[in-house]
Amino acid sequence: MTGQSHDPGPVERAVLACARTARRHPWASATGGVTLLCAAMIAWIDLPLAHLLRNHLPPETFGFFKVLTDVGLTGLWYVMAAALLLGARILAGLSGTTTGHDQYMNLARSAWFVIVSMAASGTLGQIVKFCVGRYRPRYLFEEGLYGLDPFGVHMGMYSFPSGHTQTVVAAMTALTLIYPRYNLLYVLVAVLVGSSRALTTIHYPSDVVMGAYIGFAVTMGLRRVFERGGHSLRVG
Repeated sequence: MTGQSHDPGPVERAVLACARTARRHPWASATGGVTLLCAAMIAWIDLPLAHLLRNHLPPETFGFFKVLTDVGLTGLWYVMAAALLLGARILAGLSGTTTGHDQYMNLARSAWFVIVSMAASGTLGQIVKFCVGRYRPRYLFEEGLYGLDPFGVHMGMYSFPSGHTQTVVAAMTALTLIYPRYNLLYVLVAVLVGSSRALTTIHYPSDVVMGAYIGFAVTMGLRRVFERGGHSLRVG
């Protein structure tokens, strides 16, 4: 009959409440969702998938991703960003016009944004690593250890989250904001490097998921700081 009000059930009320919370607090909701996803992966997915990859990944595929994973080395991205920062500052000083000076200074500011994004997300990642204290996959294969040992002092146990993934995702997210012409390439690099960490069983899949989220979320948060006062990070 028309005119009757619909009384939502408990599941529908819970879904509506979650939707309202997500609209009001999108980043808090996203963080909670990613954390729950990673917890579920740790409980049910990471262990069997690690054994599957270890035992059945073709040697050629393993070798390819073993080489590719070095693209996520933290030092590599810091060196490139620092070189860009220094070069832009030098060119700004040598520029004979106000327009050229401003353009190079904006480029230097964008390079600094990349460095700060990697450093800030890396710091947060290290804090999470220390608090969680997850055994790396090599402990599983060598000693049969799988689990957590929070607040441990052994760096070899700091598997969660993946630092390589956090670094490369932070750098690629920053580049999408600075020079979006090659966005598909940035996404491809981030996906390949992140996947390589799990495929070579250096990290578990949930380590990669959380590392990617931290790199992305911190970089997007810092964007607001760097674009205050009408400044734009975009240079192309």
